[in-house]
Amino acid sequence: MNKTIIMILLAFLLPGCESLYEANDDGIPRIRSQRDVDAYNATVSSEDEKLICERERVIGSNIRQWVCLTVAQRDQLARQGQEAVENVRQILQ
Repeated sequence: MNKTIIMILLAFLLPGCESLYEANDDGIPRIRSQRDVDAYNATVSSEDEKLICERERVIGSNIRQWVCLTVAQRDQLARQGQEAVENVRQILQ
């Protein structure tokens, strides 16, 4: 009896949890295919706002997921990485 009640509760809760993740903090909808990426990119006007998505294995999981960053976010991460390398080089000299 308890198992049945738990299964019914899960059946109602899980779809609700999925809707919590439909958009991330930036308001970008959840990406599930390249078609979703193309559709989103068609709606943005700035080149920096366009998404670049790749399927990657996320740390702690063997399941590949879409990892998406805007062009601006990728550029910022590249700059931060270069600055970190330069800081290490300066420390080692």
